[in-house]
Amino acid sequence: MDSSYGTQRLMTLVDNLEKIYYCSLTINRLVDDTGGVEKYQNIGELS
Repeated sequence: MDSSYGTQRLMTLVDNLEKIYYCSLTINRLVDDTGGVEKYQNIGELS
């Protein structure tokens, strides 16, 4: 899917359907790769 569709709401919906998906994300998106342990952070801050 296009990066403009990479919203939390849509990605959660697709994930709940147990589908595999690929989506590039723009640099200004906030993400959580900790499973809710830490706050959302800017993609540019991830290592």
